[in-house]
Amino acid sequence: MGGSESKGSPGPQVFTQTEIQHLHSKFDKLFKSPQSFQDGLAPLSTDLSKNLFQYINHIPTHQSNQKHKHGVTPEQFHVFAAHALKGTFEEKATIFCGMKNSTDITMKDVSEVTTGLLEVYKHYVTRLPHWRGIHTMSSGAEGNQRFVSYLTKGLTASGENERVTVSDIETWMSKTPHLMNLFDTVFSSLFQFHSMNEIMENIPAMVPIPLFEGHRDEAVLSVLDYNSVLYLNYNLPSMYQTEWRFLFSNSVYGDSFSQLVAHITNKGPTLLVVRDKKGHLFGGMAADNWECRPKFYGSSSCFLFTLNPHYGIYTPTMYNENFMYLNQGQATLLNGLGMGGQMDYFGLWIDSSFNHGHSKAKPKCTTYGSPQLSADPEFEVDIIEVWGLGPEKKEEEDSDEEKEKNVKKSILQRDPESKAMLELMGRTQVSEGFKELDEDEDQSEEMKRKMNTIPKLL
Repeated sequence: MGGSESKGSPGPQVFTQTEIQHLHSKFDKLFKSPQSFQDGLAPLSTDLSKNLFQYINHIPTHQSNQKHKHGVTPEQFHVFAAHALKGTFEEKATIFCGMKNSTDITMKDVSEVTTGLLEVYKHYVTRLPHWRGIHTMSSGAEGNQRFVSYLTKGLTASGENERVTVSDIETWMSKTPHLMNLFDTVFSSLFQFHSMNEIMENIPAMVPIPLFEGHRDEAVLSVLDYNSVLYLNYNLPSMYQTEWRFLFSNSVYGDSFSQLVAHITNKGPTLLVVRDKKGHLFGGMAADNWECRPKFYGSSSCFLFTLNPHYGIYTPTMYNENFMYLNQGQATLLNGLGMGGQMDYFGLWIDSSFNHGHSKAKPKCTTYGSPQLSADPEFEVDIIEVWGLGPEKKEEEDSDEEKEKNVKKSILQRDPESKAMLELMGRTQVSEGFKELDEDEDQSEEMKRKMNTIPKLL
């Protein structure tokens, strides 16, 4: 297949002289023996690396009859590298199909190739030091399948034996940026860089991976797996992708709503993750500070999401602006945390009892267009964890003028409740009389100065 239908354009034309030298070096390393190509692509499965070798071996070039002793010429490798690293969607789609040795492949083939690329992707990405602040759950085969299902949902074919063409794959790639990020990262790691150190230096610029700040300099045991983190972070606004700060987990602070509120209020944008007792994993991204208020607030940057049993991002419909709600200790208002919907009918709700919540969406949440997130409309909480997004904002210091004003204020002036208690006890605030006197003295001195000026003017 595959390579036999690739355009035989001369690859070196798209590379700089330095890049051509790198490709020559990579060629010598990958094709020095019959086994070296497979060994050089070690994170890639044996079947996919064998198919990729055959694909390159069949690329037509001006010198394709002058075979290298192990079956591939430098020109063929350069053409392949040009297509894989700097090619069009069509050229990359041809390579994708070539990894199954055909111009039209089944949906099962698509799933196998995508899974293979995902494994290579995670092989490199999870070695970054960014993950030191978090212990993730294991993805497993089921977790990988959910991620692949998310990536392949843009393909119109559904049954695993249904066939798709290079043109179908090209269209899918052009409409699925996360897939292209995965494809480009994998092929750059396998064919552009020469060592693990070089890959580790360049991966952060290609993949949006957050730096995890754990709890008291220790890694946090999270309910998320690597796939979930990659999925969520890729779908965050870019300003929030650089850092996740641990704020709360009931595995650390206990099943306490007051502890939850204390640790998440006024912390900037946050990611709330909930697992119910039946294993459904879901949550919401709050783009604004969590604050106790009597009504809904927030902005259209918020969204809800699901991670298990499937991946999904649900952004505002703009039908209403009921993005966020938080309250506690109120006698006449709902006490709890909610996102979307309306009072008593939230898209996501955590009751102030902490252990119970609901996700009511028949047919869908009016605010986010989301379906029911939990296994049942009313659910029991298993795990809640919250991460602050982006660097923590430093509190702005008061200006010199404000500091001077604050120094002049007495403690009781800044604490009206204490002042009221003194008055109830029949005691007066002595310093207040002195302060009024000081102000009167300042005013009288100013008046004296002005009065002394009048005779001189006359």
